[in-house]
Amino acid sequence: MRAFIKYSRAFWKTLRLLMNGGKIPEEAHMDYRRWSERTVALVATVFATSDKHGITVDRRDTLTTRIDGREMSLQTILQAVAYHAKEEYVYLLRNFTDQSLTTIQATNMNDEYALSRFIENS
Repeated sequence: MRAFIKYSRAFWKTLRLLMNGGKIPEEAHMDYRRWSERTVALVATVFATSDKHGITVDRRDTLTTRIDGREMSLQTILQAVAYHAKEEYVYLLRNFTDQSLTTIQATNMNDEYALSRFIENS
């Protein structure tokens, strides 16, 4: 009986959302989804371009800087940016909660901070 009540509530909540012009989760926040896809493409372009110009994975691993007391390589920073955009942001948007957008923005700021620290120290 509990399952029936749970699914009935979800059905009516979804119906009300759609009747009031809301969007289903897959259509919601498309700007964030497109931005996430673009970020993945840009990081892939950075990897391809740097490989083409002789800055291979091994070289990117040796290019390091200290960020908040930890040594981090350029390769690690770029992989983190790609992982967040490809996996975490998609998960957060698919399993949307009140904190999803805040989490995405905070993670993005952390990635931006790491990249800016690398650039400043290079």
